[in-house]
Amino acid sequence: MKLEAAQALAWLAEMGADEAILPDAVDRFAESEALKVAPAARAVAEAGPRPALNRPAAAPPPAAPSRQPATAAVPAVAAGELEAMAQGCKTLDELAEFLDSFDACPLKRTATRLCFADGLPGAHLMIVGEAPGRDEDEQGLPFVGRSGQLLDRMLKAAGFDRHSEDPATSVFITNAVFWRPPGNRNPSTAELLMCLPFVRRAIELAAPRVIMTAGNIPTQSLLDISQGITRARGGWRKMTIADREIEVMPAYHPSFLLRSPEAKRLAWRDLLAVKERLGNQ
Repeated sequence: MKLEAAQALAWLAEMGADEAILPDAVDRFAESEALKVAPAARAVAEAGPRPALNRPAAAPPPAAPSRQPATAAVPAVAAGELEAMAQGCKTLDELAEFLDSFDACPLKRTATRLCFADGLPGAHLMIVGEAPGRDEDEQGLPFVGRSGQLLDRMLKAAGFDRHSEDPATSVFITNAVFWRPPGNRNPSTAELLMCLPFVRRAIELAAPRVIMTAGNIPTQSLLDISQGITRARGGWRKMTIADREIEVMPAYHPSFLLRSPEAKRLAWRDLLAVKERLGNQ
């Protein structure tokens, strides 16, 4: 039984369920006190009302602060405002600095830190992943966990390296959202739309020749399609950023490859297609 429980816990951690988060905080101390008081309260109720004493009425206790969901204090920002904010950042450093102080996205309230980008700005290849996980949230860099390590091995096998100083062989990496969703859940549509202008601005400023979207979420968000990654992968698409057309290759996310090793041959085929396309430009 202990072994089965340990295996179940390990599986949950692998799937990203490494913390328990509820919409509202629960005061367990108050619950314990309520359990102690409950028997006495019942006894008073059964004894009936007591005669009123001639004493000043006690002031009512201060009202407990109402508990609000984490999103209640998040200011609403219109799409046009988000676009103006993104366009106001003239460099990638300015964009990262702005996002670090940006409080409108509810994901920031539960994340440890901003996870913006890694690699060489100006690299010919840009990879857009889904969302930061636990390791990314701790280090503030995209793709540094197990899936990131697999991605690095695949990139090196194809002749790329995120630490290279050569734009032709380096990679610039970011995600569709910049903060870790609680429990590694998928980001909501609202969260994706809030980050999208900043992702597009990052693409505009990084100016890659080719983009590879890793997984369903960035593929559907950036290309505005409903088609799943299983059908979308392996086929070239195009997106327009600031009047510039960029070719996009949808591909499997490395975390999917860890769960389905048989799909690695298709992912390798897609990566080779990206390398060939860059070599022909």
